[in-house]
Amino acid sequence: MTRTLSYTIIFSCLLLFILLFCHLIQQSKTPSGLVGKRMMKLWNRAYLSMFVWAIRYLDRTSYPAILDVEVGNGRSIILLKETFPKTTVTGIDISDTAIAQAKQIEMTNLNFERRDVRETGFSDESFDLITAFQTHFHWQNPEASFIELRRGLKSDGLLLLACKYNKLSYFIPEVQSEEVFRGFLLLIGFELVTSQRKGSWILYKIVKN
Repeated sequence: MTRTLSYTIIFSCLLLFILLFCHLIQQSKTPSGLVGKRMMKLWNRAYLSMFVWAIRYLDRTSYPAILDVEVGNGRSIILLKETFPKTTVTGIDISDTAIAQAKQIEMTNLNFERRDVRETGFSDESFDLITAFQTHFHWQNPEASFIELRRGLKSDGLLLLACKYNKLSYFIPEVQSEEVFRGFLLLIGFELVTSQRKGSWILYKIVKN
């Protein structure tokens, strides 16, 4: 095998790896097709315990109206409904595949809609609690997204974010620092009440200021 042929094979393998990696990243943002369905199942297994951990930090015994952002196939909503059975929960996602999967869940007072977090279309102050699990680092325009969520959150409501901490350093390193993130939220009209860490996980509890 000539050196030129070896370099060609190496380059081709590297290019294939990069294309595959980019495809998987895109699937993590907007699941579609069979690959998207399988990835959502993998996420459930990988992050279910994180969802449970984060929900335990909610203070109230009742949140009449909850919005779950980038709901995926709806596993997080099942946990929210099991914790707050009398609550009306709405799950949104930009992925048609995700919403189609989530709509297979048969529970009362559940709504699933394809909506963009940057412009949800909900009325002002519609929700007592807004959750976003393992997703906010994927938002295409974080500032617009947080502004929109603030608009939809009631004056005494809570925004709960939870994710793997290393995702922040990879996707949004500019606001990974808690001090910088706090300042970013203040400019939007939010206040970071507290953050909690457990191993590789982090959660943020955020209110209107």
